[in-house]
Amino acid sequence: MAKSIDIQDFRGKHVHIIGIMGASLCGLADLLKEQGYQVTGSDMKETIFTPFVQHTGIPYTIGHKAENVQDADLVVYSAAVPSTNVELAYAVEHGIPTMGRAELLGQLMKQHPVAIGVSGCHGKTTITSLIGLMLLKGGMDPTIHVGGVLDYLDAGGTRLGKGDAMVVESCEYRDSFLQFYPTIAIVNNIDDDHPDYFASIDQAAESYAKFVARLPEGGLVFGCADDPRVVALMQSCGHPCISYGLTEQADWTATDITYDEHGFSTFTPVHNGQKLDSIHLGLPGAYNISNALCAMAVATHLGVSMQAVEEACATYHAAERRFEFHGQVDGVNVYHDFAHHPTAVKACMQAAQMIPHRKLWVVFQCNSFSRAHQFFDRFVEAFDPADCTIISQIFPGREKDTGLVNGQQMSDAIRARGKESYYIPTFPEIGAFLRRHWQAGDLVLMVGSGDIDQHVWEVMGEAAPRG
Repeated sequence: MAKSIDIQDFRGKHVHIIGIMGASLCGLADLLKEQGYQVTGSDMKETIFTPFVQHTGIPYTIGHKAENVQDADLVVYSAAVPSTNVELAYAVEHGIPTMGRAELLGQLMKQHPVAIGVSGCHGKTTITSLIGLMLLKGGMDPTIHVGGVLDYLDAGGTRLGKGDAMVVESCEYRDSFLQFYPTIAIVNNIDDDHPDYFASIDQAAESYAKFVARLPEGGLVFGCADDPRVVALMQSCGHPCISYGLTEQADWTATDITYDEHGFSTFTPVHNGQKLDSIHLGLPGAYNISNALCAMAVATHLGVSMQAVEEACATYHAAERRFEFHGQVDGVNVYHDFAHHPTAVKACMQAAQMIPHRKLWVVFQCNSFSRAHQFFDRFVEAFDPADCTIISQIFPGREKDTGLVNGQQMSDAIRARGKESYYIPTFPEIGAFLRRHWQAGDLVLMVGSGDIDQHVWEVMGEAAPRG
């Protein structure tokens, strides 16, 4: 039996991170550095998290080679790193201890008396970062780990605090969150995402049940009352539960909802039937009201005042790639959102409809062939609210093209529903098409979790990437 590894045994020693430009590992690298570890990293390419890594001062290399790990005392790697990776293979061959990302994050959670694990197929980043900001405003000095880029986290996704609480975005992919140790478990929704791993939504639901089962005695569940599977989980989990959502039956819900010209909401929170002071939320869409209700339910349970909650909601700016406004060209507003599942796409469509516009153009890059095939009909239906949908070539992600599905087929199916749609493979072509046809007052929403965000500047016709 392999000897278990404790990250605390390596404090002050050399920890090398394979995949340091990833959304989670870049932040974990920073947390380790701040705790006194000697951290280095490597990755195949630069990403949107490169500026954050540079800001930390952690030495890194682009490209993998054995010499990067020769002097390492511990090697940490992401789930995307194969066993054949030259650095990981060298570490294993030469007896250098190795640890997966999820195991490392779980061990860091165990160091905190209050460990908040935020799970769900959609909304994790927003809820995690909102809770983090509310705890900060409430003076709790939390440790925060988010898989995104936040302004209030110095354009990163992590913060090392001195308080008892740690709030962690808890991903279900490959059951990563089953290596975490929450004392408070949040389940925002249970959906059939990641078809390359979960064979069915029932299998996914079982994983969420196992995540909640990791709670200690006295652990607490916060669940969304708008999701029937989450409600069923709360009813059967054996732990105290607090519900939130837009249904009247939730412990935390909202009324008096209005939206401004940006799609941002103002609403009155209702806790156990009692109306509280009105909240303004700098985020679009009804789904973000539910996300905010979750965050305020958790924060107030931990003793944060409603005044601090209100301030956090009013000052919060969305994480990068979450309905992010990129600017205006020719009087056309351009947004991008990370949505990569039909449920999330529908929520984005609803949010976009709340923003005044002449014509809604949607550009969709599906992330992975398995997702495009599994959810084909649901994606096609999700774009019904768009005036015109442009489908790009599919982003392969971790997969290879088997010829089973392509963007042209998706565009054809959208047109078969009587909607305007075009298959335009590349983003320079998409940008040229849009700039020939859009008019002042139009809205462009670019949707997808592949590399579509890196091409927004091409669509906008700029000479170089933004930022």
